[in-house]
Amino acid sequence: MANPVMLLLAIVLFVVLVVGHGVLITLPKLVWTQLHTVWRTFGRAAATPPDPHGEPATPAYLRVTAARDLRATWWDGLERHERLMGDAERFLVDRVSDAFRRSRQHGTGGQGCLMLFLRPAFLLTAVAVVLTATALTILPFLFALLAWALGCALWAAWWAVWAAVARTGRAVRGGPAPCPYTGCGRTIHRPLRLCPTCRAGHRQLVPNRYGAFSHRCRCGTHLPAVLGVRRLEACCPHCGKALPAGYERARVVVLVGGAGTQRAAVHAQVLAELGGTSGAEPPLVRIGKTPVLVSDPPAGAYGSQESVSALDVVRRAHGLLLVVDDPAAHSDTVHAVTRVLHVLTALPARRRRHRFALLYTRAVQGDETAVRARLEAAGGGHLLRALDATGMAVRCVPASALAGTAWWLAGMPGVAGSGESMAPEPARRPGNATLHLPRHRVARHSLLLTHLAGYLVVPLVLVLLQAGVLPPSAFFGLPGRYDKWRHPLTGSVRQVDLTAAATRDWPKLSTSYSAPGHPPSAALPGHAGYWSVKGSPRKSNWLRMDFGMPLPLSEVSVDFDPDSVKSTFAPGVDFQGQVGAREVRLPTGRLHEQQQGAFLSKTYGYDISVPEPVDSVRIGLGSSFDKDDDEQQLQLREFNVRWFSSDAVRLHPADGGRLAVENATARDLAITVRPPLLPAGWRATLVGRPSRTLRAHDTYEARWRITAPRGTRARAPIAYAVDISEDDRTVTARCLALLTVSADTRPLC
Repeated sequence: MANPVMLLLAIVLFVVLVVGHGVLITLPKLVWTQLHTVWRTFGRAAATPPDPHGEPATPAYLRVTAARDLRATWWDGLERHERLMGDAERFLVDRVSDAFRRSRQHGTGGQGCLMLFLRPAFLLTAVAVVLTATALTILPFLFALLAWALGCALWAAWWAVWAAVARTGRAVRGGPAPCPYTGCGRTIHRPLRLCPTCRAGHRQLVPNRYGAFSHRCRCGTHLPAVLGVRRLEACCPHCGKALPAGYERARVVVLVGGAGTQRAAVHAQVLAELGGTSGAEPPLVRIGKTPVLVSDPPAGAYGSQESVSALDVVRRAHGLLLVVDDPAAHSDTVHAVTRVLHVLTALPARRRRHRFALLYTRAVQGDETAVRARLEAAGGGHLLRALDATGMAVRCVPASALAGTAWWLAGMPGVAGSGESMAPEPARRPGNATLHLPRHRVARHSLLLTHLAGYLVVPLVLVLLQAGVLPPSAFFGLPGRYDKWRHPLTGSVRQVDLTAAATRDWPKLSTSYSAPGHPPSAALPGHAGYWSVKGSPRKSNWLRMDFGMPLPLSEVSVDFDPDSVKSTFAPGVDFQGQVGAREVRLPTGRLHEQQQGAFLSKTYGYDISVPEPVDSVRIGLGSSFDKDDDEQQLQLREFNVRWFSSDAVRLHPADGGRLAVENATARDLAITVRPPLLPAGWRATLVGRPSRTLRAHDTYEARWRITAPRGTRARAPIAYAVDISEDDRTVTARCLALLTVSADTRPLC
């Protein structure tokens, strides 16, 4: 490899190999790898790990899993990109090593020199390939990210609505309720809802991270999260026992006392008198539509202040039935009542809705006064005074009829009636409890389709742009810009007002008469004032514009002051053009009207089309006026002379007969430079060979040798024209200038 020619040839061949390998192999691999990663992540379901919150439900895909999958898709794709670029680099090194492999004693020849040139080529190719692959893969990722963000926003709005509904429902229902079972009694803020298939207990069947409309149990069963939740079987989250329907609306009456056997007997008597079953669990009795819970905590529940404070059922009771057999100050019964009073007085005032009924078991008959008297006689005065000091309603009752007492303690009006026991339905055996892996087909496949749509959106947009079916304003004006790039002549032709650049030398204005202070030049665009013939001794006055040579005009526009038009009809104005000695009648075109009322309008101007090139235009007044003074009242406020010109190229006349033609588009254009229009006697000869193609944003300069007639001193107009052709369509760019005899140029465009 000592030959420099061979080394140069090797460098060129290896550069072509590096670029070709990057574009034809590495780039498709990068795109295909990213697409495979998307399909592997979203096309098939993965096993959902156990929920960290202990809920036997599958987390909602958009709420929990989608963000993890999107992140994994992007980072996995980047890792694969890095590995593929490493493979491309190893391919380059292996090829160079194979080409320059020699025996060890002779070294590696020109391998180091070759790598010095190939390394920059490889880096540039790698950067271009990575940027292209990233651009092709980031758009689908952004599409999926947008779909995920939209889904999360809709979920958040739905959650906010139903969170407010749930909060309102809890406020209306009166808050949490105690467990109705004797051995539990703890507060139930939200019961466990049992899956009808696998009997798994769900704590949070509300719109949350597990679903907006429904939750999916681990067994695959869909459970409602909005409507129909209360139709599912419920159980206590603390003791796990089934809860009867309507337990949360129960009126709670709690038995308080020392001896467990004494309270058990009273408990059985109260249930029997209310119509319930003695010993039934839970001790709930439905009387009419109102459930009543007669709770008797287990033995030892009142043995200490800590055990009493742990009884949620006491704090949430509507009334307490104090079972007293020994009113002595040192008795267990009095100690139990005292501990309960400590707990109740520590509650906030808004929660003290309790009623007390003191049952003295040794007073088997008599009214409240008699029971109080017997308690006082037995040494229970301190107990009565402690109860009266609470400020709550207290009754002293004998151990005879207790149904009315329980009815009063529950806070219900009227007289107690018979009821029925509220035992929950027997637990059903679970059905098909086979576990199924959650698939999230709809949500997962939606993101997959969004990714695929992102991959197809670029070629689809290109096809739509090529077909031209999109409105120009779609995609932030992209179709309009693409069409302008592809067809630069579309929309490039517009009317140009020549009189806006009028000078004292052009056009030549002449009139039959002009009122003092109101010459015809006052009606040029940008000038203050108007042209008037007031005071003219004749009728049918006129204004003439002489251009000095035939110009391809598109229209002539005339505007009078609307207040000066007194006639009920349109102003009587006629228009004539002239080509040499031949007159050309110009037809009246669009009218300029001013609304005068609901049904009337006034014409104050015209747009007159010019069918052929003309040397001059004449505006005649007074051809059809009803009165002699109508003509003299008219005030010509402005007149315009226009022609069509394309702005695809810009023309810049310069001194010495030069014309710079600038391509203002991003496309190559086919141009034809026309000979300039000059007044009679002037001659223009093209110098050099004109260009036929003008590159994008390039400039071509044409030059003419211009000669003036002998004896010419004034400036003469010259009109340049360049034809632009594209797709069998030709438009013309025009420009006007003023020349002197020495070819000094003053542009008017």
